[in-house]
Amino acid sequence: MRSTLLTLTIFLSALQVLFSQPFTTDNYYLFPINPGQQNYLAGTMGELRSSHFHAGIDIKTGGRSGLPVYATAEGYISRIKISVGGYGYALYMTHPNGTTSVYAHLSEFEPTIAAYVKEAQYREESYEIQLFPQKDLFYFRQGEVIGYSGNTGSSSGPHLHFEIRDRNQRILDPLKFNFPEIKDNIAPVLKNVAFVTLEGNARVNQTFGRFEFDVLKTNGIYKTRVPLNLTGKVGLEIYAYDLLNGVYNRNGISRTTLLVDGDTVFSQSKTNLSFSHQRSILVHMDYPRYRQGGRKFNKLFVDDGNTNDIYTVRSEGYVFDENPHVIRVLMEDSYGNISTFETRVNDRKVVNLPDPDIQKFELFRNHLHFKATHSGDPKLIKMLFGNAATELVPYRTDRRSAYYLWDLRKGLPDSVDYCGEILHTDIYASIPPRQEISFYNHHVDLNFKKYSLFDTLYLRFKKSFNPELSEEVFEFKHRRTPLRGSVNVTLKPEYAYPENTQVYAKNSNRLNFVGGNWKDQNITFTTRELGTYVLTQDTIPPEISPQIVSPQKLYFKINDDRSGVATYRATLNGQFLLMNYEYKQNMIWANPKDENIPMVGEFTLEVTDNAGNVSTYKHEL
Repeated sequence: MRSTLLTLTIFLSALQVLFSQPFTTDNYYLFPINPGQQNYLAGTMGELRSSHFHAGIDIKTGGRSGLPVYATAEGYISRIKISVGGYGYALYMTHPNGTTSVYAHLSEFEPTIAAYVKEAQYREESYEIQLFPQKDLFYFRQGEVIGYSGNTGSSSGPHLHFEIRDRNQRILDPLKFNFPEIKDNIAPVLKNVAFVTLEGNARVNQTFGRFEFDVLKTNGIYKTRVPLNLTGKVGLEIYAYDLLNGVYNRNGISRTTLLVDGDTVFSQSKTNLSFSHQRSILVHMDYPRYRQGGRKFNKLFVDDGNTNDIYTVRSEGYVFDENPHVIRVLMEDSYGNISTFETRVNDRKVVNLPDPDIQKFELFRNHLHFKATHSGDPKLIKMLFGNAATELVPYRTDRRSAYYLWDLRKGLPDSVDYCGEILHTDIYASIPPRQEISFYNHHVDLNFKKYSLFDTLYLRFKKSFNPELSEEVFEFKHRRTPLRGSVNVTLKPEYAYPENTQVYAKNSNRLNFVGGNWKDQNITFTTRELGTYVLTQDTIPPEISPQIVSPQKLYFKINDDRSGVATYRATLNGQFLLMNYEYKQNMIWANPKDENIPMVGEFTLEVTDNAGNVSTYKHEL
């Protein structure tokens, strides 16, 4: 035992030296908020977000806006952007060493930058703007104030989002640049592991599918609480996060390595990221599990369609035979703190087999997976193809249930004889990835582009009617299927609709505006998510609620409950008046060209929603 522990210690030490990118020691960069003081982070590099890997770090500001933001190194402002969502107020600074630093969600720019931006906004008559100043127009030395922290854009609370990018605009891990302001001596935390069958003959504890297991930390090593038997090609997923000193935010893990019997079979490093691969997070994490309950499990295998370049050792899963194997996962944060998961599989007999949560059947990784309860002999399940039928034999049977598999690559059944009951799977077609393909039927048309799909899509669709609402429902059963790119969808309704009817995505009782263009009584739209759609109208114009109306200040709340606000425009005596917009509070307010001159005369505010309804507010100031 002592020899085993010594070997493991030597191995971990050697791996840490191999894996840990050394910290820079030249102090080239200054921490951009409260330099020289301990700071705290709300987010780190590579964190799994809903649609992207988090770039850079999120620096806490104590719940306040308005903290000075300092130039991390000397350089010039090369890009300025203001957007309602995204990064909000953002500055991009180019440095002599070729890198670019990014400062996002700012509340204000430094005064000379702010004046330059306002002039451009009035020239373009637009709040949202992107500018590329001439080189050295705004040159700052390290430590000079370039702006003030805030909560603009898609920020969920006051903080500074900070990035460092290389000369090719690849995102680098800021924590690798010797910032003593951030303390971290806490190793990553592992909460759950999951094992996934990747082929039809693979099994996790004698069962096909995906199964999660709790872990227990013993003597510094995470282990599963129950014995595991793995056979065939199986993938491993982890739900884990990193903690930093002094805060409870669950942050991303920089590096993860999977070893089987001491051999590295998979490794990933998120110390630098490419924007062109951000969408691949949808297959890097277990997207169906995320849509099911919000937890983002990190796959330790490279799934179909995943072209990201963060994998230093790529693996599409590991093939287990029936012999015992040792699985080890090493999780390392940006500061070199390492946690270890270890389990021995196929070593003990599994007594309590998993009971998949299946309502008759599920579609899982190229297969239809059936579960049928029985009180004696298992009943037959048949795949029906016109006049032909193929009987299935259960791959596993217990006292209550029998489980069956059908590989859809062998054919798409018209229906299924499920123990005497006829089931319709609603599978219309098999759509391969990386091809331009169109699908047509009398309810819908779909046009898939070359990069619409990550993997083969077994297109499931159902058309129904809601008589209480006189509503046609077009349901694509793919809310848990990630799309790599957009798909053009044409709905072919049977009802007659007024001209201003448009498409809305329906999730429970909530409707989200999608839009669409009518042609020949059909409506076409583009989407990155195949869900449930209905056709309805928005005839109610937006709401304009005055908050403060005076020659010194103009504040309004604007809102539209159905289709959402599309545009707004304000004028004073017929001339454009800039209005800043904070969508999280539905608030707009005047930003006059000269704040020292009172706003006097006829003020007009016009707000248009996405359905084209217009509200107008007029007031004599």
